[in-house]
Amino acid sequence: MKTSVLPIAELSEQQIASWIKLLPNNGVLDSPCFRPEYAVFAGQVLPSVEVAVLSADGTDVGFFPFERHPGDLGLPIGRFLSELHGVVATKDTIWDADELIRECGLKAWQFDHLIADQTAFQQHHSFTDDSFYMDLHNGFESYCDERKVAGSSVIKQAARKERKLEREVGPVRFTAHTTEKSAWGALAQLKSEQLLRLGYADMFRLDWVNALLEELRFINEDEFAPLLSTLHAGDELVAVQLGLRSPTAASSWIPTFDHHFSKYSPGLILQLKLANWAANEGIHRFDQSGIQRVRHCRGNGRPSVHSPDIHANVLWTPQYRSCVTLQTGLFESRA
Repeated sequence: MKTSVLPIAELSEQQIASWIKLLPNNGVLDSPCFRPEYAVFAGQVLPSVEVAVLSADGTDVGFFPFERHPGDLGLPIGRFLSELHGVVATKDTIWDADELIRECGLKAWQFDHLIADQTAFQQHHSFTDDSFYMDLHNGFESYCDERKVAGSSVIKQAARKERKLEREVGPVRFTAHTTEKSAWGALAQLKSEQLLRLGYADMFRLDWVNALLEELRFINEDEFAPLLSTLHAGDELVAVQLGLRSPTAASSWIPTFDHHFSKYSPGLILQLKLANWAANEGIHRFDQSGIQRVRHCRGNGRPSVHSPDIHANVLWTPQYRSCVTLQTGLFESRA
């Protein structure tokens, strides 16, 4: 196995095409987080984005995108915003994780949402957790029936709260994706308030986060695009979330809601309406966010993810710790 490392901007069209061919019918690699368009777009904002290209017999068989930071510390693209990461390759491709990290010139690579079936990293796993998703292969109605059979009442409760929201606030209006700048502003304001209310750091104080999301506004490709979804009750914006989508998968990336309307669970109502829309668009998997109990009640699938890092020497720097703390804050507050 030969490994070559280059800045993401230097990836050729042929290499991008080879990357894309590895994604279909390959488990969770159909996630928008594994699209080359995601890596290329992020590299336009984050200059430290690189990719290791794995090749065998002159053919590109794998891609490992990462960010390089001072001290040759590697992080997933998007840092604490990365929901899934790992090597893009077929399941029968064999590589050595320690050798890969050395070939990248990294002293450490930190991960916390590494897909579990990449066994090359297994010796570096500290613990495994479930990452819930909605399985929409058979449509949204089938998903709802499965949840009912499983004993979950979350969908029924959401319908009841939606009727209450309409009676007491105003007609409910769902928008799957909007490009309105006011919606982007509302996302930042409501998410900042939510994080601070819960005692976590405000990610919107970081210049690179704002630059990344601003650049994302202008992405509109068939294979990769943002989903800025909103839920209104009358004239009130009660919930908004920024997600990502690929042809067959979508994610609830940065969800939030107006806490003044929290008794109606507007975030949950928005998630379910978006799942219904996604199923009709041919999306088969809707990766979930949110507090574990809520996700478990509405999720009907759960691939595993691993934590925390692969290293030559442990690099517990202040920057490293703050990333872990902020990742936790985002995870706990996604309700």
